[in-house]
Amino acid sequence: ASSIFQDDALLEVLAWNYSSTFFDGSTCGAACHGNQGNDNRYGQQKKLHWLEHYVEKTSDLDDDDLVLFTDAWDVIVQASTQRLTELFLKHTQNQRGLIFNGEPTCGDSFNSEGIYGAKLRGKAWNIQVEPNQTPRLVGGNYMCSAIAAKTASNTLVPGPNWSLGSGGILGDVRSLRTFLRRVTEIRVAQEEEFKLHQTFLFEGDQVLFQIAYLTSPEINVKIDTAAEIFFVISYLIGPGDFNEYGGCASTGCSPQYFHDGVPSKFAWNGVEPVFFHFPGDYKHQFPSCANAAAVYRRQKSPGKYFFDVDRQRKVFVSSLCPDYS
Repeated sequence: ASSIFQDDALLEVLAWNYSSTFFDGSTCGAACHGNQGNDNRYGQQKKLHWLEHYVEKTSDLDDDDLVLFTDAWDVIVQASTQRLTELFLKHTQNQRGLIFNGEPTCGDSFNSEGIYGAKLRGKAWNIQVEPNQTPRLVGGNYMCSAIAAKTASNTLVPGPNWSLGSGGILGDVRSLRTFLRRVTEIRVAQEEEFKLHQTFLFEGDQVLFQIAYLTSPEINVKIDTAAEIFFVISYLIGPGDFNEYGGCASTGCSPQYFHDGVPSKFAWNGVEPVFFHFPGDYKHQFPSCANAAAVYRRQKSPGKYFFDVDRQRKVFVSSLCPDYS
């Protein structure tokens, strides 16, 4: 919120402070509540309902507007968000489309361990990578390979993060709306199948986005493989790959990280990612980097706030995070 405010923009927060109703007072029932009994379907799919409602029901959104959706709890904004329009047009070749953050593995979907992962790999989907291709049935154990193949064939900016992640999305409203409708179709179809045959339900949101990626060739979807927009820390990052960050096996960032507002640069391609994301096993590194960034952010742009979309009100950063404002 502080970073975006300093870029003369405003962060809008969906489902803030455990909200279970949308900004217009409507709700989606049980799925609108928070995580219940460690059920990932409620903990992660909740964002699907809020994001879809936002793009379907917000009256002042134009089809040509750009929407950025990003995880926030374990994310640092380390470069100017004013670059996003330029980066979007670069990756989509000046066309409508969506850009998802990239990861070096399939994440918590088709490579998942245990019974859930086995059920995903035992199912099959009709995929169609390009509009002129004939749909073909692909088993779940080959879906990760299909994602890698599609990304390799349509990505303009090469990089190591080939798999679609769901923590960061940048796209025009029309494309995002169309894609989310497809995601909803996939989710509802699986829920109906579960009612009839007691099969299984999808956990989380990433698998839904990945299936939609492979079954919606009419939508221009790109993966940010080079991490120009979203960089997700992974096992691939070693010492020296980023300045002032020690790598995946380290404790995180040095006190000089983000000194004078200078972002960390990826040594392999010279990219300065806009967003730095510390997921899963790397969350313990986040405070060292966030605290260093806070030193720079705190004194700038007094009165920083974000907008609570559901309650339609400002929330001042200083009331929650005095380190940042």
